[in-house]
Amino acid sequence: MVAQLRPKMYRFALAFVKRRDEAEDVIQDVSMNLWKRRTSLGSVRSVEAYAMSAVKNRCMDYLRSMQGKTDELTKSAHTAHEQTPYASVEQADMVAQVKKLIEGLPVQQQMVIRLRDVEGYELDEVAEILGMSEGAVRTGLSRARQKIREQLFKQ
Repeated sequence: MVAQLRPKMYRFALAFVKRRDEAEDVIQDVSMNLWKRRTSLGSVRSVEAYAMSAVKNRCMDYLRSMQGKTDELTKSAHTAHEQTPYASVEQADMVAQVKKLIEGLPVQQQMVIRLRDVEGYELDEVAEILGMSEGAVRTGLSRARQKIREQLFKQ
């Protein structure tokens, strides 16, 4: 089960720690801890949410140790082969702007928007991963999106 989650866990970790080697270390630590706790994972409602929560916690530890360094958003999901070169460049510029704006958000809002909009988790899963209520997730997501929209329209 954990092997199937590895790509998601890696993308999530990489988004926060920025360095591939650090993201691999995070995933390795989390995988080892999950392996040690494998007998008790049967009582966990969602192993995926539990694993992602562990990645989040380990990333937060790393960020605290690095004095709050921020991250970089994963690549755009849009395919460039269907676009003209001009549209591809324009989209790349927009993605870069959004990445920069997300980096400027508070860490909690960054996590909410990444899990929901980038990784595609449902609200209840984001709430479980981050240890928040669904209402707090909705509020954080709404505020993050609103800040990004406002900044994009200012530019």
